[in-house]
Amino acid sequence: MLNVYIVRHGETDTNKSHSINGASMNLPLNETGVKQVELLRDSFDTSKIDYVYASPLKRAQETAEILDQGRHQIITDNRLTEMNYGDWDGKTSDEIYNVYPQVFDDLGFFKENYNDYCNGESFQHLAERVMSFWHELLQKHVNQSVLLVFHGTASRTMVQNVLQIPDMSMVTEVDNAGVVNFVVNDKTKYPTLLYYNRVAPGKFFIE
Repeated sequence: MLNVYIVRHGETDTNKSHSINGASMNLPLNETGVKQVELLRDSFDTSKIDYVYASPLKRAQETAEILDQGRHQIITDNRLTEMNYGDWDGKTSDEIYNVYPQVFDDLGFFKENYNDYCNGESFQHLAERVMSFWHELLQKHVNQSVLLVFHGTASRTMVQNVLQIPDMSMVTEVDNAGVVNFVVNDKTKYPTLLYYNRVAPGKFFIE
């Protein structure tokens, strides 16, 4: 079985201020974010991981480095970059809601037509690139454990498409330094979700 662990990066100042934290917002972790990842590191034993992949953005790279403790070469893949929110990157959710309330769903996330208003990346394009990565991952790694460190919306999109969930609004966002775990049958490539949004301290590996 292929074991896939998805970790969302720790908190940044844009997360703290509830601002849109997309591809052009390349901030490092803040103090809280570092502590979140260090707490996860104490429960998450990367010696049980075979390969580590991360988004190129600073917050993901720093999260991967803290978790991994130098055990692996971190493989950077641009397909794991967060969604590009165009003109709205860095703006607060309240700022956008006050002008464009129609682009938010009942959970407070953007609807799929949000990019009609801000020149942002479409959900379809995001899905295509994260699933390109996923399918390549399934071909490269058999009976191994892989850690992916990336972002809130990009990971939601991957989960939605891997599990073939019809509506993005049915998938909640992973917390900063939260973990998702899939196992994938090596022959059928069929995925099973073992847990979603587990945070430290906790049990992350099946004995």
